[in-house]
Amino acid sequence: MVFAMKKCIVASCLVIENGKLLMLEHRKIGKWLPPGGHVEAEEFPDEAALRETKEETGLDVEILGNDWIMHTDPLSHTLREPFAIVHEDVPYKTGPMHIHFDMIYAARIKGGKLGGNDESTGLRWMDSGEIEKLDTLPNVKAVALAALKKYGKLD
Repeated sequence: MVFAMKKCIVASCLVIENGKLLMLEHRKIGKWLPPGGHVEAEEFPDEAALRETKEETGLDVEILGNDWIMHTDPLSHTLREPFAIVHEDVPYKTGPMHIHFDMIYAARIKGGKLGGNDESTGLRWMDSGEIEKLDTLPNVKAVALAALKKYGKLD
């Protein structure tokens, strides 16, 4: 059986605190991932990353990095620059292959209370050594380690 491909924009946050990164064990995928999800029709990617992080972890976060506006007019403006943009092929057994364009932001906590939801089976702060050994996707591991290297000592 051949399925059509569905292309989606998704957004996630690499939440960094005290040299560690917050990861969640995704219930459906069975892997450790940063909080994130699909960008809704009314959202920009950075707004989706903040919303998904709040929904999945209970934390309010602020995005780290470049937030300058290069260009703005009534019809267009520069979006906040993600830490990384990753193209991911996500196979589904019961539906079309999804192609995710993942806007990945680095972030730090500004409020809220840590707590999970029904999309994950656990939340855990991890250092780079733990991430190296983590059961996750190779691209997740690479981007997580790069973010910790760049932002892990800012606290």
